[in-house]
Amino acid sequence: MTTLTGSRRARLVSSAATFVVLAVAGCTPAGDTPSGTPVTGTPVTSASVAGASVAPMIATSEVPKPRDGWKTVDHSGVQVDVPADWLRPDTTGCEFTFVQWAPPGSPPCRMTTGVVFYSAATFDPAHGPGVRQNEDKTWAGYVFAGDLAVYAAGTDRELVQDVLDTARPPRRR
Repeated sequence: MTTLTGSRRARLVSSAATFVVLAVAGCTPAGDTPSGTPVTGTPVTSASVAGASVAPMIATSEVPKPRDGWKTVDHSGVQVDVPADWLRPDTTGCEFTFVQWAPPGSPPCRMTTGVVFYSAATFDPAHGPGVRQNEDKTWAGYVFAGDLAVYAAGTDRELVQDVLDTARPPRRR
């Protein structure tokens, strides 16, 4: 490892300071162009950079809202959108208890339709991520989100895929 001498360190700091000063000097007050002409409030719909059309960056919410008729459920910071009528069943008395949401009336100890969260460290799937049709003609699949595997199952492939598509890992703080 090399340590900087005083003169080399001074040159680096000086170079960085010069860059900052030049960058700030090129900025203009809000609402003005470098020529002093006021800027109007016309939104940018696209831009051309080196002859290529570039879409503007659009700010989005950090917390996406679920679509109509859906709600967001959360387990250990991992969020998934599910149909609004799905409930978290009482799994007391089940051989295995996992955090899950399912339609009302679903058997609490056997996943037929719904979503369940497993620890990714101990999750041992029979196939790779994504949705597959089971031998009984139901659909099931999983995705990894953070430290969890989000597993969804049901008779409607599109519903299973929609649930998995909304899985979001915990937000960084």
